Amino acid sequence: MDFTFLGADPRFLYLRKRLEADGHAVTADSGNINAPPAMQTGIPYWRDEIYAIENAALTAEGALELLMRRSCRAMMGAEALVAGYGRIGRFLAGMLSSLGVHVTVAARSRSDRAAARAVGCRAVELTAIPPTIDILGNTLPAPVLSGDYGGALCLELASAPGGWADGAAVLKAPGLPGLYAPKAAADVMAEAIYRVMEEENHGKQ
Repeated sequence: MDFTFLGADPRFLYLRKRLEADGHAVTADSGNINAPPAMQTGIPYWRDEIYAIENAALTAEGALELLMRRSCRAMMGAEALVAGYGRIGRFLAGMLSSLGVHVTVAARSRSDRAAARAVGCRAVELTAIPPTIDILGNTLPAPVLSGDYGGALCLELASAPGGWADGAAVLKAPGLPGLYAPKAAADVMAEAIYRVMEEENHGKQ
């Protein structure tokens, strides 16, 4: 089967190798277009639930590596806040906790806050974020944050418009899976493509 790539996603180099190793070809004019989700075209791999989970885990792992590299202090004993408790927020909070970080989760829903407390995190409403923390990882794509929280290392993981309502200096990290672990991210994408195509084929039978 032929595939076409759109965009310059870092995963595509490894995805090409994977597809070709599986007997497929990458051409310039295939109907099986593979593109970043924002383009909303071709094979909708981003709708696959397994892809969403595995990609979120890679995003959180890449975020952790970035935080460790950019922080001027050790992770152990640090005070971190994770804004949002969706897939990425849950993975990131768990990874930080495993390193001895004191994690607070800020979430809209009471059920998310309860889930965070159930695994040993503190949990607060978005209106009750501590004024001073060491690390802040945002996963909410809505401007609910402001300032730098006492000089925290602020990492933006959410899609546009992001989580900050002002012009605070934050470390933006779009496309982390492809930048942090492009081969693993390409394998996750390839498996999602195959699952989606298999489901579509079953639907036509």
